[in-house]
Amino acid sequence: MFVSQPLLDVLIGRRIEDVDSFIRAPSWSDLPDPFSIPGMEEAVDRVLVAVREKQRITVDGDYDCDGILSSHILQSVLRRLGAESRVYLPHRDEGYGLGRAAVHHFSRSGTDLLLTVDNGINARAAVHLAARLSIEVIVIDHHRIQDRADTLAVWSDQFCGAVLAALFAVGLALRAGWSAKAVEQLTEGTSIYGAIASIADCVPLSGKTRLLTQLGLAALSRTKHRGLQELLRASCGNPDSPDSEDVAFRIAPRINAAGRVAHPYAAFEVMAAGSDAEQARAAVAHLNHLNAVRRELVQHHFGELQEELSGSRPAALVLYREQAPKGIVGLLAAKCVERFGVPSIVLVPSGTPGVAVGSGRSVPGFDLEQQMQNFASLFDRFGGHPQAVGLTLPVSRITELRRYLEESCRGLSRSTEIQAEADLSFACLSPTFYSAVRQLEPFGEGNPAPVFRVRGADVAAVKNRWVSARDDTLSSS
Repeated sequence: MFVSQPLLDVLIGRRIEDVDSFIRAPSWSDLPDPFSIPGMEEAVDRVLVAVREKQRITVDGDYDCDGILSSHILQSVLRRLGAESRVYLPHRDEGYGLGRAAVHHFSRSGTDLLLTVDNGINARAAVHLAARLSIEVIVIDHHRIQDRADTLAVWSDQFCGAVLAALFAVGLALRAGWSAKAVEQLTEGTSIYGAIASIADCVPLSGKTRLLTQLGLAALSRTKHRGLQELLRASCGNPDSPDSEDVAFRIAPRINAAGRVAHPYAAFEVMAAGSDAEQARAAVAHLNHLNAVRRELVQHHFGELQEELSGSRPAALVLYREQAPKGIVGLLAAKCVERFGVPSIVLVPSGTPGVAVGSGRSVPGFDLEQQMQNFASLFDRFGGHPQAVGLTLPVSRITELRRYLEESCRGLSRSTEIQAEADLSFACLSPTFYSAVRQLEPFGEGNPAPVFRVRGADVAAVKNRWVSARDDTLSSS
């Protein structure tokens, strides 16, 4: 397969050895076998027993995009299997993960089997409480293990929660004896949610995750789901051909806005709309409103942060904001990384006197979650990924955290300049080249959109020639 030299330079620079395999179109057979995931077979069999015996099943998710979509996947397949199931999504004020208060709620309302998804692997105390209250727990999670819960778990750090939920759903269908066509339709439908969540949750888009994301994006473009159709129309310039940029900057932020400024059920309603066009339109309109509120909040608080940090050049940022909403701390941290080029943590009051809650984002090559293990005694709780963490700690210890993190980050490269991966001639700028670039999709964590350098070109001319290429309406004016 022919690959132009600029794209070949990008792939070589990223150490992609098998170029043909990387750019070829994937097929459904490329996806992983669900039962290759440790714990999957036993967990699937246990759920099918619960279905047969009419046990009451609760799905406990999270308030972000990955948790919302994971919960929708599981509830959808459980309902198709005839199970009595419900979904519980926490408000952000309840904190991340399975907590004791939620377990008591599940016990009072009647739960025999609890499926936690996108959380739970470190909820040892809450899982122990559930066992004492005669609730069995199955964990489906991808977060790093710190204090593993003593229960049946489907865990892998290679995928996001929604992809694990999708594989779990397919495993249920296979074990339940669904037809090949039904399994194929389920795989296609759940791959959409897995693709959106993989991009939204900044999971490295490599290996099987990249293949599933490619397939999921293609399936998204032809979806018949009313909620997704309305979401595409409301957020994408070309809803018939959504790409990873649409997901990262238009679709996922709307889904996440629900949990950031209101309640995650607002996004869950979009997914639950199914074939109900009126419900879908109303749910998406509400998400649009919440997303606008989210943008205004971020703009206001980041503007204040920039003023406070004027002239400051620390090796890392640990910021405490008395008035900022909890739901935007991760976005503020991400904008600090983008603006100042250093690992950044933004904290706000938790609601408990003397306790702060926050979120951190890192720079490429610096594993923030692993580094925080070195001063874990500071935190009431923390966890996450190499590039993103959540944490809770006493306000009195924020100064210590700042000192420790700054010491850990001394010597890190702090450049915010965009580095080009390959040179490009002005003559290359064409719809054909843009189509070739899209062979490298999907773009995101671990596979960013390539950056090219065009030497000796007039910026206005480049803009006029390139800006419309995405819609294949390139102008040579």
